[in-house]
Amino acid sequence: MRRDDHLDVRHEVLFEDALTPLKHRSLFLGRAVSSRRFFFAQTLLALLFVGFIARAGWMQVARGAEFRQQAEANRLRETSLLPRRGIVRDRQGRVLADNIPRFQVTMTPFDLAVDAAEMESDVSLAARVLGRSMHDLLPIAYATGSARDEANVIAEQLTYRQAMDFTIAWPDLQGFSLEVAARRRYPWSGDIQSLSHVLGYVGKLSPEEYQERRDKGYRRADEIGKSGLERGYEPFMRGELGTRTNEVDAHGRVKTLVGEEEALDGRDLSLALDIDLQKAAERALISGLERAEAEKGSAIALDPNTGEVLAAVSWPSYDNNIFSGGVSSASYQALVGDERQPLFPRAWAGMYPSGSTVKIVISVAALAEGVVNANTKILSVGGIGVGPWFFPDWKAGGHGPTNMRAAIAWSINTFYYTVGGGFESFVGLGVDRLSDWFRRFGLGSPTGLDVPGERPGFVPSREWKEEEKGERWFVGDTYNLSIGQGDLLVTPMQVAAYTAALANGGYRVEPHFARTGTSTERGERLADASVIETVRLGMRDCVTYGSCRALNAMSFPVAGKTGTAQWHSEKDYHAWFTSFAPFDNPEIVVTVLLEEGGEGSETAVPVAREILQAWWDLRAARGGTF
Repeated sequence: MRRDDHLDVRHEVLFEDALTPLKHRSLFLGRAVSSRRFFFAQTLLALLFVGFIARAGWMQVARGAEFRQQAEANRLRETSLLPRRGIVRDRQGRVLADNIPRFQVTMTPFDLAVDAAEMESDVSLAARVLGRSMHDLLPIAYATGSARDEANVIAEQLTYRQAMDFTIAWPDLQGFSLEVAARRRYPWSGDIQSLSHVLGYVGKLSPEEYQERRDKGYRRADEIGKSGLERGYEPFMRGELGTRTNEVDAHGRVKTLVGEEEALDGRDLSLALDIDLQKAAERALISGLERAEAEKGSAIALDPNTGEVLAAVSWPSYDNNIFSGGVSSASYQALVGDERQPLFPRAWAGMYPSGSTVKIVISVAALAEGVVNANTKILSVGGIGVGPWFFPDWKAGGHGPTNMRAAIAWSINTFYYTVGGGFESFVGLGVDRLSDWFRRFGLGSPTGLDVPGERPGFVPSREWKEEEKGERWFVGDTYNLSIGQGDLLVTPMQVAAYTAALANGGYRVEPHFARTGTSTERGERLADASVIETVRLGMRDCVTYGSCRALNAMSFPVAGKTGTAQWHSEKDYHAWFTSFAPFDNPEIVVTVLLEEGGEGSETAVPVAREILQAWWDLRAARGGTF
């Protein structure tokens, strides 16, 4: 007898054995139960049967549509089609962020086997194939509520071998799917790490982020822009999920394709930023920090006519590729625990005393308000005294009679003490007008930069001091404010923005990285052309004979303003320098900050010189345009 025949016979025997009690049940009942009681039992069973039929009929008629819908849902399964995230390119079309394929496995609790033992067997098999712990997967499998319908990524970054092993096992696994997703890649960030602050990175949705966005088409397993441009342009670059509807059998296996709605790919993002200039600015800043024996700083280059950011360096930085596909806990803790704060975009989020760079704004205010004119001279004798307090100039003995242009060129404190706070019979601007002009130039509020996390800086006022410190405003506070000290705080991006306004003839601009869909129209004019020109000439004098004359040997005319900001009684000054070039037809603004870098004229100016020269050389190599 063949083995198959033996099995067939055995099945028949078992089937007969199962029927045997039923064949003799009436005889058995007849012997064991009286006919009256037997009749009663038959009647009860008949009534129950009739009730069951009636109930079934009612459910078929009254709730038939509902059950048909449920049956259809059980028969049809929808899976998501992932869109391509938009590509990011620099102004020359070079790719800064793109996507590379990756394998990942998802598990949907609703689609798992109904039988608990079978389900756990499938989960165990999947865990073995994927190198996961079954104990990590079971809580997901036993999810309740709406979470049962969600596809959960349980393995990603699978090797080809792992994907093949799973494909072999997959037909026997209900509720599991192999997806070809994408991993974000940043081709230049390893070499130019400062790009990471600009670009940011993508990461898995947190539970809070998922709850906020589940109604916007996000899945629990999706990634989202976490910082930088990835976050700022998330809706623009993400695209929209598509859906594929398949008919499946009782085990969740696909039988036929019912329908498909294609995913809508995200849009590409074109930046004004240039990676060659970004690299040059990063190297120049690192070299300058090393010379100054400092560790932290920032450098910004932007177009003063459009507000386009050509380069933006925050240092130290990090490689955003480590976040692609999920960063390890150890790597993340190392970044977070680094006291130098490499994740911090100090170019637009760091707030510092401005030092003397803000004197160019005060110069505009004093001229526009008629406190002085271009020819007004104020005597500098080394400082001014008010009661028991003395407010010094940086040069012992002073600079003698000084007009506006010379005051800018040499950054003469006495001049700005006087025009800001007044002295003796001379009436200065005062704190109220100073604060108004600071805000007019964009201080105390974000510039509108198209990345999240921009800080507003801070503009003090007499009301603020009285409320927060319980003290009235003194003239000494105004003197400190007039030279960029005290409680005034600015970001490097704000300094670059108000420098741009002076470079372009007095118009506010809104800094931005993206060219895609971004307006380049200039804002309001901040002051008359004659006022702006006087200040511009003072910044040019700074280069030709003043505190930034180290730039006078360059092959193209530069204008600038140095700054040295005291911020701590026991630590070195912050070194500032802001500039624009060419003087007659400005095309670039360069702003540099070296935290604890010392004197701006000594440490920040050389960094700006390297960046300006790199821009000029790139411009020449590209036929005279950048």
